[in-house]
Amino acid sequence: MRLARLTQRKEFLAAAEHGRRFRSSAFMAQVRDAAPEEGRDSLRLGLTASRKTGNAVKRNRIRRRLRAAAAQALRDQTHKPCDIVIVARSEVLGADFHALVADLSIAIDRAKPQKPQAKLRAPRGAVPRS
Repeated sequence: MRLARLTQRKEFLAAAEHGRRFRSSAFMAQVRDAAPEEGRDSLRLGLTASRKTGNAVKRNRIRRRLRAAAAQALRDQTHKPCDIVIVARSEVLGADFHALVADLSIAIDRAKPQKPQAKLRAPRGAVPRS
């Protein structure tokens, strides 16, 4: 079974901003639950590998490896209405495939809420502007 894909940048950004995170040694998963008004009933997957992970050949190998692991790991979870973005690290190439599958299968359930960012405050003694 082929997983539905995230294709637009705004979908990736929404998962990064509003999603929960799961960190592994080889990747980070960002999981965003679909809002009820979206009316979706399936899981969508997005993969990203930046240039820091290697040249184009290595990035494509990383994405192929993660896509195959996700197909195995998320096979039973396709009914969950959420978006998963997997941000790859270069360690994906050296990681055991079964470990990737195991980490991906628990990513949805164990993803933790992202910490709220602290608001910037003016330093003490600063005069507020109007």
